[in-house]
Amino acid sequence: MDRRPTRTDLGPTTREYVKSIGWRTINFHTHISLVNRYVYVEVPKAGCGTMKATLGALEGARLSETHAQRFLDKPHNGVKSGAHVRPYQLPIDLLEEVFTGKNYKRFTVVRDPGTRALSGYLEKILQGLPQSEGITEALGNKAADAVTFEEFLGVIADQTSREQNPHWRRQSDHIGFGIVNFDSIIHLEDLDHSWDQVAQLTSTPDLDGQFYCKKLTHAGTRTDEYFTPRAIELISQIYSADYLNLHYNTLNK
Repeated sequence: MDRRPTRTDLGPTTREYVKSIGWRTINFHTHISLVNRYVYVEVPKAGCGTMKATLGALEGARLSETHAQRFLDKPHNGVKSGAHVRPYQLPIDLLEEVFTGKNYKRFTVVRDPGTRALSGYLEKILQGLPQSEGITEALGNKAADAVTFEEFLGVIADQTSREQNPHWRRQSDHIGFGIVNFDSIIHLEDLDHSWDQVAQLTSTPDLDGQFYCKKLTHAGTRTDEYFTPRAIELISQIYSADYLNLHYNTLNK
């Protein structure tokens, strides 16, 4: 039996967020701590492994050090871990409070749109991971490792945010920018210097960035190789709202 709440049952903010990006996406990428009263909205390819390792260990440590270590070892296994509460687990009125109330801190970590897209391409497409399937199908079942960066961008340029894979989805839409009132939107590029801020957001004075989970694609050092004039044009087109809303400098052709 489908027991998902109807949109009319949801509070105004939750309803608008669900309408914009979908109930499944919100449940999968929203991490809620009822104990420490914060909400972290995960953006894939924007330090999400580091954040889930850090925050998962923080919550898991309430049970035991062994439980905390599980999050450091497998931060992307959060759906099964139970470290955080998911939106579908909350009563509708409490979920609305989580997304709007003054007693909860809401934050996310975002990334430069161009290097994030390149990182997604280098990891998910060129390595032929499952996330590449929608792209290769759109290109006539072309071999994943033969897909060019421009071809990849061309496919996602024709997709709505809801159609895009979360690893290169428009971040503004993914986090519900303009719908959810965030206390902080942290740039991944500044994360190393933002742990005091994360500590305040999570009510954890001694929190620091000692837990890192990095699958480096070195996208930031490979832009000269992949950012052709056409690629820059497509990136600027696809992610125009991200550059504006998230305060990143637009690319130059």
